[in-house]
Amino acid sequence: MDASSYCADGGTGGGRSRPEPAADPGPDPSPRAECVLCREPTEYPESVKGITLCPVCAWQEAQRTACSG
Repeated sequence: MDASSYCADGGTGGGRSRPEPAADPGPDPSPRAECVLCREPTEYPESVKGITLCPVCAWQEAQRTACSG
């Protein structure tokens, strides 16, 4: 079964879009954006617009917003 059979919004995450993670820049990475919840560095560069979450907060947010079936 796919996610659309469980979620009312078709598994689209409520219509919100996420910025694409930056490619690995090598040994000298550019400054990273801060997580809007815990202020830890994220995998996104500072130039990314919008809400940026670290992997831990992104996982926790996904747990909170997931449909419970």
